[in-house]
Amino acid sequence: MKKHLVLIILTLLITANSTVFAEVQGKVKVPAPVKDETPGKTELSNNKGNSDAIEGQILPKPIEKTQFQLLQITKRILFINNEIKKLEKQEPSTEEIARIGELQSELKNLNNNYESLATQIPKVDVSKSPLTKKGWMDEIQEITRPILNSLADFTERPRKMDSLKAKILDLRDKVEVYRQAQKNILDLQALSTKASDIIKADKKDSISSQAIQKKFEEDLSKLKNNYNPEIILLELDEAERTLQSYKVSDKGLFLMIRDSFTEFMAVRGRNLAVAIGLLFGVWWILNRIYKIIETRTQYLNKISRSTRKFIKAVYSLVIFLISFTSSLVSLYLLDDWLLLSLLFLVLAAIGWSSRQFIPRFIKELHMILNMGTVREGERIFFEGIPWLIKEIGFHGILHNPRLQGGIIRIPVGKLVGLSSRQFVKEEDWFPTKVGDWVLIGDSCCQVLSQTPEQVVVKYKESKMNYLTTEFLTLKPMNLSSGFVVVVVFGLDYSIQSKICDEIPDLFQARLEEIFKASLNSQPPAMDYIKTKFSSAAASALEIIVIAGINGMHAENYFSIKRDITKSLVMICNENGFTIPFNQMTVSFSGDQVPVLKQ
Repeated sequence: MKKHLVLIILTLLITANSTVFAEVQGKVKVPAPVKDETPGKTELSNNKGNSDAIEGQILPKPIEKTQFQLLQITKRILFINNEIKKLEKQEPSTEEIARIGELQSELKNLNNNYESLATQIPKVDVSKSPLTKKGWMDEIQEITRPILNSLADFTERPRKMDSLKAKILDLRDKVEVYRQAQKNILDLQALSTKASDIIKADKKDSISSQAIQKKFEEDLSKLKNNYNPEIILLELDEAERTLQSYKVSDKGLFLMIRDSFTEFMAVRGRNLAVAIGLLFGVWWILNRIYKIIETRTQYLNKISRSTRKFIKAVYSLVIFLISFTSSLVSLYLLDDWLLLSLLFLVLAAIGWSSRQFIPRFIKELHMILNMGTVREGERIFFEGIPWLIKEIGFHGILHNPRLQGGIIRIPVGKLVGLSSRQFVKEEDWFPTKVGDWVLIGDSCCQVLSQTPEQVVVKYKESKMNYLTTEFLTLKPMNLSSGFVVVVVFGLDYSIQSKICDEIPDLFQARLEEIFKASLNSQPPAMDYIKTKFSSAAASALEIIVIAGINGMHAENYFSIKRDITKSLVMICNENGFTIPFNQMTVSFSGDQVPVLKQ
């Protein structure tokens, strides 16, 4: 706004003095205007040598126009200086202080405009923005300043060379600009026109033409010294020599990295070794103290496992904090702010990146402290297999005594969301053992191996592999722990009157006689054999034979079943019992019988 005000005042001054400027043209021997024969018309001349002339009037040269504007600005500057002196002599008031501030601001703008007009160099506002309050990012930058300074030292040489190259290019451009500014100032000084020829003395403001001329010449002299290209040439030569010296002494990337690494290991490496050694040393000593207390006093073994784990966890956290603090203190005493800042930065990065895992970490901490839904010494189903929870730490240790390689370690996070319970001593951890015979469907197989991943069984002379969870879904019957053979046998309805008591007793006595050797062996191969009437089927009266067999004969499951069936047929043959077959009975009404007879 103030710049616009200055431009408006300059425009008014130039307009007000247009008549005076016309008079100056006569004094500087400008030809009188020639009137055209046709009034009101002017034509532009297209000749190269008369580009500034308008038909009927010769316009002033650009340098003379610039001189006129500079003299007007000089006059205004002197007027403002007088006004400020008058206001400073009076008693200060709010309005006068505000007026002085406005005049000083206008004076500053006039000086800038004067310099811009005299040198013909546009004025650029490079004022810095006001200082603002530091934010959290600025605070982080302050903390990481040693790291940034170390990186800056590592790249100092190439950055200086790059900066010198940019500076040389800038100085070369600046030399040309200063030479042009110097030329413009010399042209202004070479003009023979005086201020008295252009601007009349202002008696009202007590500003004489001599004062304006003196001020004008002094300002031009100052600007001439300020825009001396020789000074810039000296800076340019110095920058080029410095750049050349850097190029001559350039070591190369490999040597620079080697020197930097050597320097780091000589100072930083020693400090880092001291900090790491102190960290692990203090941690080992304090952890050793805990082990001694735990083994020699036996006091901790007297309390519950959950409480013991909680005490151990708290103690481990405390000794870690003490060890880490010790390493930080060592870096502080060694005055190594680079490594200290780096450690704080790493801690901040870890904390920031793990903020979303804090809720899950709290749940896992409950598990580790044996305070969650899964606890040590209890039974849990994990991925379809029962397990005994041996220990819960950063990893859960699960054990199944029936499986080969039955100890697995899993991340404690996988136990989150599961539940465990107290186990019963009579519970089996797996339905089979290696070497057991099992009945899978209609196949009698022997277990060759069973691991947490797969179960391998032998059927006749072939092997079959099952995933452990798949094997459990087949519901295998373990025959090696003892089994029962059941045979249902049908008899003809002709013995219906004896089927309830006499016939079962007959079969019972005869079967005991046939299998006497198996029943009396040590240990007995057949624990018992029983015969009962089962049911009256459509075509036969069925009896059921139940035999309890020792598990050592599990591989003969189907052979035993065949032997019992064979014995039943033999008894029928001895006693003349008829073994019926499936029959279909057809019933007819009375009026249909004669038709069939025909």
